[in-house]
Amino acid sequence: MDPSLYETAPKQSFSGIRKLIPKRMQPILRGFRKRRQLRHLKLDFPYNMVFPFTQASLTRQQHLVKLCQELSENKIEGAIIECGVLDGGTSALMAWASAADNRPIHLFDAWEGLPKSAPEDGMDARKWEGQVVGSPKRVNQIFTQLKIDPKRVTIHHGWFNETFPKADINRVALLHIDCDFFEPTELTLSRWWHFLMPGGVIQIDDYSAYQGCRKAVDEFLNEHPELKLETFGPEGSGEAYFIRKPKE
Repeated sequence: MDPSLYETAPKQSFSGIRKLIPKRMQPILRGFRKRRQLRHLKLDFPYNMVFPFTQASLTRQQHLVKLCQELSENKIEGAIIECGVLDGGTSALMAWASAADNRPIHLFDAWEGLPKSAPEDGMDARKWEGQVVGSPKRVNQIFTQLKIDPKRVTIHHGWFNETFPKADINRVALLHIDCDFFEPTELTLSRWWHFLMPGGVIQIDDYSAYQGCRKAVDEFLNEHPELKLETFGPEGSGEAYFIRKPKE
């Protein structure tokens, strides 16, 4: 797809109403809306379970499960990290798909909505500042529903610049980046790339949705010409964008 056709930032539904709703209510209302939508969908397990807890496309969810299976088959060691957790749908899905390997799961989020945007994000991103508020309680709910062993899960609650330096993680197999804006995406790539194991994978949720995320990824790829951005799924299907670290 021509990069010029990508969005600078997604359109915002119910923009007028959003100003009247307390942000702490966003996860509750989002879950209610998605449960209503689920009634009209025929999704197999576990996608039917995680649907009310994630905004990721089904294609991207399926690819995360596929990656977990590939990492197991190829015996790639390391933890699973998600940066930008929201309500925990995709993190629970990855935990479920990697249960046989008993991989550690590390979740990073401030659960205060999106941070202040940067110039690289463009003017359209400003309306998303402080929006998309997730819920740690809902994260725990979906992890419980999928019967994920809580001993595998570590929650790092706070902004990335505060939590990354304190995290003791030295081997990463799968990194899922879902933090929308330029600065958190750039920080996530620069922090965890060196710990990604050969054969490990980074999946980026917002490459086609947010200008800032796309710019951070493109700059990272320019610094690493040996890498390439790959896609999974038909164009326009909410396809997955990912980077695989070459095996040594």
